[in-house]
Amino acid sequence: MMSFKIKIFFFSALISLYACQQKTLITNISETHIIVNQNNVDSAIYKTIAPYKKTQEEKMNTVIARSEDALLKADVESTLGNFFCDAVLYETKKLLGADSAMVDMAVFNKGGLRNALPKGNITVGNIFELMPFDNELVVLKLSGTQVKDMLTKIAEKGGIPVGGMTLMITKTTASNVMIKGKAFDESKDYWVVTSDYLANGGDNYTFFKNAKERKVMNALLRDVIINYCKDITQQGKTLKPTLDGRIQLSK
Repeated sequence: MMSFKIKIFFFSALISLYACQQKTLITNISETHIIVNQNNVDSAIYKTIAPYKKTQEEKMNTVIARSEDALLKADVESTLGNFFCDAVLYETKKLLGADSAMVDMAVFNKGGLRNALPKGNITVGNIFELMPFDNELVVLKLSGTQVKDMLTKIAEKGGIPVGGMTLMITKTTASNVMIKGKAFDESKDYWVVTSDYLANGGDNYTFFKNAKERKVMNALLRDVIINYCKDITQQGKTLKPTLDGRIQLSK
């Protein structure tokens, strides 16, 4: 009986050793495409969504402004970034009403602006393409030290969309900083408009996370831009893309 058990153990160990020495090699891979939908439309479902689809298409195709030239993304300073920040500042002041003077500047990130805007008609759909995310408008109170950290980040990135301020970038240092037409004072507090994503430290904007105060405006940035376009149109104006030298690189 003992001899039988020893044989069983030896046989099992031999199989295990053999298995460990074997390597599984993949010598060929084939794929098969299975067509799930052959353009057969469920008529009942289509009839249900058709009215909604038509309404949404009409909304997206609504012209809300005209631009004299395309608004484009670029390094350092861009016509799209300038337009976006100036529009946000304009509408934020409207939302704040009597407290509008508190706002000093707007700061965003290049990646948040997802698409350029065309020359000519600007539609609601164009603004959705520009800002497809449901980011909200936030106003933050920063100490002068936090603003200095922000300026360093702007310089390190070689320029980002800003409004209400001008500066010179030398390598990774910001200088000649003017905020609302006055020289930056590190002993003062400043109010900056941005998105909730950046306000929470997104894109490594850590200087925003510990802001001294925060005002959530309960407004989507996308809606803010749409409202700005409508306001400009109602005033009989067109969008005029400009580069005004708000961010410059030292030579």
